[in-house]
Amino acid sequence: MNRSFQAIRQCASILAVMTLLMEAPVCLGADPVPNKEGLDFFERHVRPLLIEHCHECHSEAHKIKGGLRLDLRRGWEKGGDTGPAIEPGSPEKSLLLEAVQYGNPDLEMPPKGPLSSAEINLIKTWIRMGAPDPREGTMTPNKQEGMDLETGRQFWSFRPIEKTSLPHVRNRDWSHTGIDNFILAKLEDQDMQVAGDARPRDLLRRVCLDLTGLPPSPEEIHAFESAPSRQHYRAVVDRLMGSRAFGEKWGRHWLDLARYAESTGGGRSSVLANAWRYRNYVIDAYNADKPVNQFIQEQIAGDLMDWTFPDERHDQLVATAFLAIGPKNLDLQDKELLRMNTVDEQIDTIGRSLLGMTLGCARCHAHKFDPVPMEDYYALAGILRSTRTLVRDNVSKLVEQELPVSPEQRSAFTSHTQELKKLESQLKKIKAAKPSDPEEINALKALELELTGLRKSAPAPLPKAISVDDEKDAGDYAICIRGNVHQLGETVQRGFMRVMLPKGQPAPLIRDGESGRLELAEWLVGHASPLTARVYVNRLWHHLFGRGIVPSVDNFGTTGDPPSHPELLDYLAGRFMEKGWSTKQALRQMVLSRTYQLAVSDRRPNREKDPNNALRSSMDRRRLPAEAIRDTILMASGRMRHGHIQSMLPGEAATDSALRNAKLEYTSLVQPMVRSVYIPVFREEGRNALLDAFDFANPSFTVGRRIPGVRPTQSLYLMNNPWVMEQATAAAERLLSQHGKEGQRKKLELAYSWTLSRPPRVEEYGTTLAYLELPENRTHPVQAWTGIYHALFSCVDFLYLQ
Repeated sequence: MNRSFQAIRQCASILAVMTLLMEAPVCLGADPVPNKEGLDFFERHVRPLLIEHCHECHSEAHKIKGGLRLDLRRGWEKGGDTGPAIEPGSPEKSLLLEAVQYGNPDLEMPPKGPLSSAEINLIKTWIRMGAPDPREGTMTPNKQEGMDLETGRQFWSFRPIEKTSLPHVRNRDWSHTGIDNFILAKLEDQDMQVAGDARPRDLLRRVCLDLTGLPPSPEEIHAFESAPSRQHYRAVVDRLMGSRAFGEKWGRHWLDLARYAESTGGGRSSVLANAWRYRNYVIDAYNADKPVNQFIQEQIAGDLMDWTFPDERHDQLVATAFLAIGPKNLDLQDKELLRMNTVDEQIDTIGRSLLGMTLGCARCHAHKFDPVPMEDYYALAGILRSTRTLVRDNVSKLVEQELPVSPEQRSAFTSHTQELKKLESQLKKIKAAKPSDPEEINALKALELELTGLRKSAPAPLPKAISVDDEKDAGDYAICIRGNVHQLGETVQRGFMRVMLPKGQPAPLIRDGESGRLELAEWLVGHASPLTARVYVNRLWHHLFGRGIVPSVDNFGTTGDPPSHPELLDYLAGRFMEKGWSTKQALRQMVLSRTYQLAVSDRRPNREKDPNNALRSSMDRRRLPAEAIRDTILMASGRMRHGHIQSMLPGEAATDSALRNAKLEYTSLVQPMVRSVYIPVFREEGRNALLDAFDFANPSFTVGRRIPGVRPTQSLYLMNNPWVMEQATAAAERLLSQHGKEGQRKKLELAYSWTLSRPPRVEEYGTTLAYLELPENRTHPVQAWTGIYHALFSCVDFLYLQ
């Protein structure tokens, strides 16, 4: 019975359509004054369909999904996230008809199933008539998801950095720097006792490993313990900051943020033979104390900046690898999707590393928690989509640019290339003629020998750097509906996050034909952007104290942690900018503070009031990062190779074909006797086992805070790995070679000093000296001392800072 009724209803609808088509004139375009027949058709056939199938999700009385209203004419005229729903007079251009026909898997409505063919024909006919619709009414603005811009401007992290004065404290003699006033004021408010100062040797080991990632030598420990004054400590800090090891340590922190690696990952992982140039640029920038605002600008838009000297241009081009060096699926065949995925990864990296913001979710919808509408995401996307990061091909590759070289080097390379091409052309012609005459054959052999010699004498290739440049079609981009690059909505003008612009102030103008990266770089470090300086100094604090003033170092949004000392954060950020964005100045102030020099303490009353030690009544015990563990082992063994390290990849990895096909021996590549920062990092291939065991940053993500885990595999690695055993043996041989004539007690003190930066405790003296006196150990001293070093490398005091 129901089927019969439905069939009768469909037939009646079809007859009505046919009757109307015969009797009523068909409008090919929108009619500004709908005729009576058209309005009657809408009321009899279309309005009931809309009420039955559409109003549940697209009307003010129920809900408004996708921003689309279908309960009044202005609703479908304006459209939703996908744009206007109906093109009057043109069914083939109307998204509403496309949706109800279920012809596009990304646009299928209603969700319960497609309309019947008769119902589809009714809608199609109505649209051909010009979509007459008598339903008047005004559109009320859709309720914004997440936080609106005005509310966002009041959130603490988006407010301008305020100049703060030092708070009053009762114990005025306690502070060493302004930092201490902020810390002590809160502790006094809570009636909490401050821990005492750290022992000189503990403080020296702490500051050496924090600033350089390397332990102090026995001689440095003895000198500092003999005269542990504030002046001596200040001199130690200055010496550490002046060493190359400083940049190697702090550059590694930035490489975590920059997702540095020497392969692309993805479907067909490619080796990045020139990635090391970016790594060394970062290390050199920290050693030179390059102003961080300049450092950031070079990485966002170095190729667009003015320059005077070739070295300056060299750094600018190398720096832009920051945008390109992230993970890529280079053999993705949907090139438009690859292009937008690259942009999305760049936006995510800039957001997390520089702004402490998660921006990536705004690709598909307005940010649920922070004042980041989709328009702001696609304003940034327009800038980065106007940036050429990839040479798009069947298997794409990263853009590379030639670096400045001397005129002599360029001339020699050009001449050699031209001569090579000339010989190869001659050989090709002779071989094509298939010479049979002895003289011709001898001439061919002579040319082949000449060509071989010319190739052997080839000058070094002109250096290239992974870089970016502007696209030829630079311009604004449209919102991708639900993040789909093949379904574009409204075009968005290129720009920045409006929440950080004063109300009513327009974003800087981006000229036609330019990407806007230069303006983006200037905005990121301008005074209108309060996040960049706050985020950066918070990172410095995190690496020195083990916990940021804002613990969620990559998230300064509403879902992140609030600052424990907001005034201190603004004090540090403001001073950082006033002092020329100097990393060394900011770090110096922190490590010279009394707060940094406190001892580790577990006072129960303090822990009850402040379980996480957020108020800094003492120093926290911290585990060494993976690189410091490995580098300290190498220092103890005496096998560390210092110096300026360039590429650690074999020569064949630098050729074009090797980018995809080189058979690299990863196990040996990741075990060089150099500082850990120089070890090649691969995304999908093997990495250094010790670094991975001790929570090395995942190179496919921006990592501002490594989370140290305590796992049995770490102890098992140190106990059983052959590399650790080799270094323990080398350390034993070094000790016996250099200090073999010393007594056992003296040698034991040196071994402890090289590894733990302290002398043995009383019980350790007794146990270890008795072990050395065993007959087999007196007969085989290298083996005995290897055992001691192996035990030291595995002990808690080696792995943790006091």
